[in-house]
Amino acid sequence: MKLTPTSRLGAAAGLAAAAALVLAGCSTDGGSGGDADGTVLTFTAAGEAPAQAAIDAFEAANPGVTVEATFANDDESYQQTLRTQLSAGTAPDVFRVWPGNGNATSIVPLSEDDLLLPLEDASWAGDVTDDVRPVVVNSDDELVGVPVTVVGIGAIWNDQALEAAGLTAPETWSEVLQFCADATAAGKVAFALGLKSAWVTQLVPYALTATSVYGPDPDFTEQQLAGDATFADSAWHDAESQYLELRDAGCFNADPNGIGYDEQMTMLGQGDALGAIHITSAAANAEQYAAEGTTFSMTPFPATDDVEETNLPVSVGIVYAANAKAKNPELAKKFIDFLASSEGQAVYATAAGAAPALPSSDFEPDPVLAAIGEFQADGRARPFPDVAWPNTKVQQEHLTGIQELFNDSITVDELLQRMDTAFAEG
Repeated sequence: MKLTPTSRLGAAAGLAAAAALVLAGCSTDGGSGGDADGTVLTFTAAGEAPAQAAIDAFEAANPGVTVEATFANDDESYQQTLRTQLSAGTAPDVFRVWPGNGNATSIVPLSEDDLLLPLEDASWAGDVTDDVRPVVVNSDDELVGVPVTVVGIGAIWNDQALEAAGLTAPETWSEVLQFCADATAAGKVAFALGLKSAWVTQLVPYALTATSVYGPDPDFTEQQLAGDATFADSAWHDAESQYLELRDAGCFNADPNGIGYDEQMTMLGQGDALGAIHITSAAANAEQYAAEGTTFSMTPFPATDDVEETNLPVSVGIVYAANAKAKNPELAKKFIDFLASSEGQAVYATAAGAAPALPSSDFEPDPVLAAIGEFQADGRARPFPDVAWPNTKVQQEHLTGIQELFNDSITVDELLQRMDTAFAEG
């Protein structure tokens, strides 16, 4: 099956991922490389494996070309370093950016500072569909980023652990609560949760609001921007309250705020937890902790008792852009073109455990990714909400607020009021 995205999204994985590790092997003069004959490309990204796979394939297809790459293990430190390099004029030729307007290294804020090379004349520009294009263009509707992956958020299952517990994936909200009780009775955690990694905090609300907020009202964010809707007076209140209901029903491991992403994936991979409400690429990360032969699958996470109402959050995940002041702009464009090709999309998406964002005849989806195509085809895919938010403060209030909510130091009303205040700042 060939997957193409049908929702305008951005990854929040701005979904902004982990916090605290430093750039691995990264110098502060990432843009000072390059050479006169244009055979060296400088490159940086957060997350090494998929980017390195694409680099290897690009170098193999272009003998004599060398890509000098640096990588970060953590999104937050990467974003801070990239912004510093861009301000100093030392950024690499090609770098990862985020779609939409989710953080300071997203397409919109970088474009407003004239930091990205225009890509509108690229041969693949016409392959960017209308639902994807809004998160990879600048304010003048000019293409400035290449979308590489698409991810979804749902219940990721350890198939063998689920079978051994004698349980099946729940399809309604009531079934979810019963599932949690049954998992506990079987001596298992229903859903691993690692809120110590702040970016993980938003995944459950995104899964729920795709059905309860953006399912019946896809234009909800536009109404917020017009001043006609708020987080506090919407089904966002229901979703955050359901989050606490899951906690109180024993659906998660003890002390989620003390557990990080790696521990969460270990629990899922080793079968101590039957599932995790997570992005699709989590399955590939959990696999490294799993016994040989362990398989994973994904089902949408329900917010109501009507199966037909359930929607799946789907987002453009990884995006790359070329530096407007690249030392080797032609080679930078050539690399961007490779990422947009059928081969480049398949290589990157496969290594990332995601689906390609552009058409790729070379890509074969696994059982975790199959649901993305199915829900897109049914018109039941919804974008991650944060890429349409007017600033980065809204997401930050949400991330920290969930941690406080789980500590019982704030209420749902207070969390949503803080998000509304941040949203109103424009």
